[in-house]
Amino acid sequence: MKRHERKSIAFFFLLFGLYVAVTFFLFHEQCMLYENRYASDNVAYISEIQGMSSTGEISYPVMFWIAEFFCFFMTPNNALAVTVTCLNALTFCILKYWLSRLLQSEEKKCPDGWISLLTFSLLVVSMLFPFHRIVQYGSLEGSLRYIGTFSPNPFHNATYLAARPFAVVTFFLTVGILQDYEQKDTWLRKDTALFSVMLLLTTLTKPSFTLVLAGTCGVIMLWRLIRSRGKGMKAFWQFGIAFLPTFAVLLYQYFGMFTGEVYGQENGIAWSFLTAWKEKTDNVPVSILLAAAFPLSVLLFQRREALKLPFFRFAWQFFATALFTMLFLIEKGYRAGHMNFAWGYMYALFFLFVTGAAVLVRETLRRSQPVWQLLIQWLLFGEHLACGADYLMNLLKGGYYY
Repeated sequence: MKRHERKSIAFFFLLFGLYVAVTFFLFHEQCMLYENRYASDNVAYISEIQGMSSTGEISYPVMFWIAEFFCFFMTPNNALAVTVTCLNALTFCILKYWLSRLLQSEEKKCPDGWISLLTFSLLVVSMLFPFHRIVQYGSLEGSLRYIGTFSPNPFHNATYLAARPFAVVTFFLTVGILQDYEQKDTWLRKDTALFSVMLLLTTLTKPSFTLVLAGTCGVIMLWRLIRSRGKGMKAFWQFGIAFLPTFAVLLYQYFGMFTGEVYGQENGIAWSFLTAWKEKTDNVPVSILLAAAFPLSVLLFQRREALKLPFFRFAWQFFATALFTMLFLIEKGYRAGHMNFAWGYMYALFFLFVTGAAVLVRETLRRSQPVWQLLIQWLLFGEHLACGADYLMNLLKGGYYY
């Protein structure tokens, strides 16, 4: 092994170890509930893995199965902290793998150390918020502008983080399959079978990603079928059968969680324009800008070439579907204010950052854009990263995520 390869591996494990140590500390504190700080949903999850859930509403069990296994060796609180840490750490490795595939397949390959650093950064970036918060912590209960804006890295939600490694694999498999499923006449493909398994695992961990992905793929596949005047019907079903196991689970989850009444209120999902989002922010367009300033800059400066890249184009199609659900769908009853459709939106933000960063690195290596345009994009990415580091630091000190 060459010296530079050893350095790259050592640098990867340095960043990986730092990320795992920091996040384990945070998840451990969230599970231990010290001094009623470190706000999260983990109280309900700890009850769930102990079989004490009183509502029976949590029907995405993968994280709980793993935590129940760790319960043989440690307390339920520690078991959940270890489970979330392991699954979140898996995202680091999987994201590094896919970024390496994207950035080292070109003539000008991105150095492996840069990819490790980019991976670390993408798992820290957050929404933008006023910079005065960076030096003025004061009360840890101060608003961090999360509510209504949302972050691609919501460290307070264990199920989002637990599902993300499966979601990353599913996302990039989808990009590849959509490129050639109409050209390969076969009912059983390795990548389609793997896609079906990973989509099912994602759904059984947190279905928010699946709802957006299935909607996006459905629109794309139907549009292609219509354009082909029905000639692509066989290919449509050859890929479509991969969704069937997941659709069965989604139906089970829907009838278990969104039918009947809860606490005397009607349960379900309804159409309603901006009803939930307006309760969280006074200005939705500004909130979108603060959440996605960097990927929007990449789209602005590189739209002609970048949109030719399948992974970047699909990320924006995915975002459009997620934005649609945020704008037009609301849960009925007591969940109306929870705005749970925001989880799919946050997955969309995450993939906009991942694909936008990949495009920017490629264009920077090629030097195909004016320096001032590249500088603006990197500065915006740096601003998201600075805010993300500050946001994470506040959470580590026991501050509230909102």
